[in-house]
Amino acid sequence: MKRKAFTLAEVLLTLAIIGVVAALTIPAVITKVTKDQYVTGLKKAYNTLKAVEREARQEHGDMGNWAWTSGISPTADFEKYFLPHFDVLKNCGATTEAGCFAAEGVTALDGSAWNDVDDNRHYRIITSDGMSWAYGKYNNSDSLERRGYFYVDVNGLKGPNKYGRDIFLFDVYPSNLGIKPCCSYYPDGVTPKDASTIDTDCSTSSYGDCCAVKVLSEGKMDY
Repeated sequence: MKRKAFTLAEVLLTLAIIGVVAALTIPAVITKVTKDQYVTGLKKAYNTLKAVEREARQEHGDMGNWAWTSGISPTADFEKYFLPHFDVLKNCGATTEAGCFAAEGVTALDGSAWNDVDDNRHYRIITSDGMSWAYGKYNNSDSLERRGYFYVDVNGLKGPNKYGRDIFLFDVYPSNLGIKPCCSYYPDGVTPKDASTIDTDCSTSSYGDCCAVKVLSEGKMDY
């Protein structure tokens, strides 16, 4: 009885085909999994901020009645209203120390340099889940009457350290709006921004300001 078997050429051809398919599909799968991790991290970060806001309101009342300090130093406001409600692993304060937030090689979504947290105008911490946080203040003439903002790097000091990819921005409104993703509203502070405007401001050709609200509203990262 004769037994049929694959020839060496057939085996090599099959392996070659498998290799080509793997080369084409595995990077895409890895990219999707990584983006899904960023989305999950962003959702967790937003939940953390809302919990911090809720506990701070319970302690100090409505945010519109808080004794917000003047100037751009973040320390007094952050330490009084927000810091006690974070689960802090490391506290770098408002210094130039780079141990709490990535300061070198950070880029915007379009690839340009991003160094918004590379100074002492931001109060920086790392929480027990490994996320990096930086709190800063707007000046008193802000058109939306925002008092401050949070940057969060959802995977801490790990790469890619890219604004709009693993770094996101949230604004602090001293009103019933509370803490919201940047670009949630137009300058009137009432009208939500339309999706097309948000898409334009969260693309690989943009800086990345509006990516938090885009990802949270869509539940995915498709850019």
